[in-house]
Amino acid sequence: MERHILAISGGGFSEDSPSIDKYLLNIRRKPGPKKIAFIATASNDAQGYIDKFYEAFKAEMPSHLTIEDFEGPAIQEVVNALDIVYVGGGNTQYMLDIWRQTGFDRVLMNAYHNGVILAGVSAGAMCWLETCFSEREDFFEEFRGLGIIKGSLCPHYNEKARRLAFDSWANNKKISKVYTLADHENVHFRNEKFFAKITFLSS
Repeated sequence: MERHILAISGGGFSEDSPSIDKYLLNIRRKPGPKKIAFIATASNDAQGYIDKFYEAFKAEMPSHLTIEDFEGPAIQEVVNALDIVYVGGGNTQYMLDIWRQTGFDRVLMNAYHNGVILAGVSAGAMCWLETCFSEREDFFEEFRGLGIIKGSLCPHYNEKARRLAFDSWANNKKISKVYTLADHENVHFRNEKFFAKITFLSS
């Protein structure tokens, strides 16, 4: 069974730029609406963000999972039944901490190996890699990602302060593989390997 991860730097439904979302839906090659669930942990389950997701994917079979849902007795079965998990942006380290505390990181890993497509924007793009390097309040720091993909990924690479900080860190750490994505650049991994870089400048 093929495994897919789509890392989105910017764009998508949160920026009214749906082209990359259409690409994501087409990865799952089956007719009819797709079962797609939104994970907004990085924004602390911001309701406005969740509402925007539902509006964008109303032609599909949308749902969402909050932090409270992660420890539900049937959570693995719920996630395994999806076509796509879509992770929103926000505070990457907070999100990963919550996932690990609740065991939701293992749920996602199991679902991925059962063929559920993993996707996400910003925090939801970098979290799948071995090592993350992102801002926390007024500074950048390193922390452990989920490790599905080797190396590290920097979204929003067009931002000068982020680019300089990430480049300095990656060079000093001698990171095995680095992916840098400006806004509206995206990378598709298939079976844990780079498959394609996709750029959409407009909807």
